[in-house]
Amino acid sequence: MSVGWRYFLRRILVSVVLLWVLSVITFAIYFTIPQEPAAFLVDPQHSTPAMIAKARHRLGVDRPITTQYAKFVWRALHGDFGVAYEGLSFNANDELVGTHVGSQVIRAAAVTGWLALGGVVLVIVLAIPAAMLAASRAGSWLDKTLLAVTLIGISTHPIVIGVVLQTFAGNRWHIAPPSGYCGLTGQTANFSSPFDNNPVLCGGFRDWASHMVLPWITFALFFIALYLRIVRVRLLDVLGSDYIRAARAKGASEARVLRRHALPNTILPVITMLAMDIGTAVGIAVYVETVYRLPGLGRLTLGAISGEQGFDLPVIIAVVMVVGAAIILLNLLADALLAVADPTIETRGARRAQAAGRVI
Repeated sequence: MSVGWRYFLRRILVSVVLLWVLSVITFAIYFTIPQEPAAFLVDPQHSTPAMIAKARHRLGVDRPITTQYAKFVWRALHGDFGVAYEGLSFNANDELVGTHVGSQVIRAAAVTGWLALGGVVLVIVLAIPAAMLAASRAGSWLDKTLLAVTLIGISTHPIVIGVVLQTFAGNRWHIAPPSGYCGLTGQTANFSSPFDNNPVLCGGFRDWASHMVLPWITFALFFIALYLRIVRVRLLDVLGSDYIRAARAKGASEARVLRRHALPNTILPVITMLAMDIGTAVGIAVYVETVYRLPGLGRLTLGAISGEQGFDLPVIIAVVMVVGAAIILLNLLADALLAVADPTIETRGARRAQAAGRVI
């Protein structure tokens, strides 16, 4: 087996183990949260112990932890995370009915995914050209202005950025809708505010994109500032290299030097940073979804932990698993991109593994 295949198989195996460890830890935390799940079916203060025990049995939380974990894993492998506690009821056949967590999480994950994807595209389209411009004019007023702007962007909380954009670009200047969400396909009931009792049905690419413009900008501003500064520093370091001086001596224009020689050597750190910032991106997405009332994973989680009866644990555990799996898979994708961009990574990884084996 070649070094490349061994590298990818090893990374896949590590990802599977990480996902399993995440499921164990999440399920263990599931049982340490001090709450009574039966409260979603009966009122514990006005119910007998027998009624509470019956409710716990109907929810399946009175079974051994190993049995519950095995059932959870089996369902999760089939994309089924059970039924949400919130809104549980009995049908005519005395069967529990409610909203399936899997469908809730899929819909919310699609919103969060579009938010993150659009933000990343903005970061790449704006941060890298701005960094090239700043690096090519290091020390100029333009470079200093860009650095000052990035400092403001890094220091400002996403909620503050979101509120400012919502107030001026949305409510005052009407450049884009200030809040709410419209589906990319089909029609969605757009609740523009918590007091909106008459939502407007909307949908399609135009409505969807117009409602996502301000969230995309809010999401991207922090990362644009961060990546601009880092790519600029990397470019300045590369521009001082011998092969850059040789390219200039051969008569290559400054634009060609930046585009063909310097920029490709900054791609690997950017890919690595993108993989490391996935967790940070999820946290920022929660803030953005809260400000703009987007029905993503952030708002779904906030709703699950703020119920009157307690935590909606099936929803919380599903969100944690989906987000964790996304982070692990995206890091695996980043490893694959790094291996394609720099094949020596595979060889270095194999040599380190062989060296470790000799030491052991």
